[in-house]
Amino acid sequence: MEKQLNLVSKLSLNEMALRRVIVNLWYESDISAAVGGPRKVESPSGCTRSVLWEIVINEVKEKVSKLMLPVSLKKRLMDLVRPIRSEIRIWVVYHKHILNYLPDEDLDMRIFEQLCWTCTGAIDYRKTAELLVRLETLDIEKRYRLACLYCLEDYIPVLWVELPEKYKSRFDEEVYPLPENVVHLEYYWASVLKGEEFKLNDILPREFVNMSSTYQSFFKFSACKGSKAATEYFFRKLTDKERDTVLFRTLCAALERDMRSYLLRGEQKKPRSDVLCYLLSLMTHEQRMKVFKKHPSSCLMCFLDWPWHDLFLDIADLIWNFLPKSRYDHVLDTMRSNILNLNLGYYFPDLFQKFFMRSPSDFRKYFVDRECMHYQIPFFCKFIYVEDAETIKIVLRNLDSCDKVRLLSGHKFFKLLSFLVEMEKWHLVELCIGEAMRSKEDWEILKKVYMEQTTWCRGDRKWKRFFELLDGTGVSASGTKCSEDETLTKAKRISSEEEAYDLTKKHKRH
Repeated sequence: MEKQLNLVSKLSLNEMALRRVIVNLWYESDISAAVGGPRKVESPSGCTRSVLWEIVINEVKEKVSKLMLPVSLKKRLMDLVRPIRSEIRIWVVYHKHILNYLPDEDLDMRIFEQLCWTCTGAIDYRKTAELLVRLETLDIEKRYRLACLYCLEDYIPVLWVELPEKYKSRFDEEVYPLPENVVHLEYYWASVLKGEEFKLNDILPREFVNMSSTYQSFFKFSACKGSKAATEYFFRKLTDKERDTVLFRTLCAALERDMRSYLLRGEQKKPRSDVLCYLLSLMTHEQRMKVFKKHPSSCLMCFLDWPWHDLFLDIADLIWNFLPKSRYDHVLDTMRSNILNLNLGYYFPDLFQKFFMRSPSDFRKYFVDRECMHYQIPFFCKFIYVEDAETIKIVLRNLDSCDKVRLLSGHKFFKLLSFLVEMEKWHLVELCIGEAMRSKEDWEILKKVYMEQTTWCRGDRKWKRFFELLDGTGVSASGTKCSEDETLTKAKRISSEEEAYDLTKKHKRH
């Protein structure tokens, strides 16, 4: 039976509570003062804004360490500090043209205090906008721009009346179509309020203009820009016939725009995942499958955006059948970027482990190809840097024997192994060589490679210990020969048994 897609968050109450704890810590007086302090702050000589953010992140983590909680919960809370910080940063970047922020400016305390958070640990953009629009201490021009961006039609006419005439006059002076860095919806609403609807199609870049329907034009534009509130507003303005016609086209246009950003290595200022999920929620199952077939990797990668990770594996299960090998680079590039980018902090080991175990064998093989190809082994560099023994074990156990040997015998992986030896991280050294050498043949191949690469340092105390570990692993490999299938499927079998147990309990209750 074909699996049905449910776009409702599956976060547990426990996980929601943990995210709320971290949000609350960001709002404690000393932390919020650092985040939403005055525009000009005293900083150590040479400190960039990103360095100051790192200082604040460490202060939040220090607060977590002092909580009277089990170690496992503290670790989970630590993992949530960066994503919550990233959520704040992305919101600021998205609104910088409206709030007149410069890249190195702090977030205005008045605004920081108005940020509304959902139970999933994400900022509710529309509710936040409504609060800011009602904030009378905020400039009237900023409040008007915010109301326009979020199509808050109850507020826009009132704010328009309060705008200075000099500000209103700028809407008559612009040359159309407008450049990218302006709030296009500000001009849309100005034209509507002035009864100049004939200007509407001139406001947008030509790629979005549909001469037969202004609402269709702005619906597509809003979706591609990642504005869920405006997308919802203009969708309600469409006729039933228009909705059936434009829904699929618009979602594909937004996904194609994401792919262009990836190919051009452009920075995505605001994730469009909330718009994607909204548009998918309007579709039938058949329409969704059509989108997944046309844009498999772009759809999947949207669910790596915060806070949609809990749906990522379900989407992956649906999309594997449609995902061509030519899109594996897109998937791995995006995952690598999310893992390595400190601004995002989206390193979730449990998610990566489950994704890797459930991936097809040719994807795992391609993963090894990529690790061997890069100057630095991107994923294993991260795993080793954070000493993520569990992920290292899961990945190695789910590789074919030949791919495993190919990975560990490469010069680039040996450099990582050398780093571990020099730092005397023996538990990780033993893990890597132990998981790799499940047969005497593998052991012989790898020992030969490592002997050739250590001729200059074999007498060193640390390397003597390394080869003692290697010889001990060789004895184990020759004495206990595990079948390849058992090694590859052990983690999957445990997962299946747990699912079967849960299903049995469910049947008993009924």
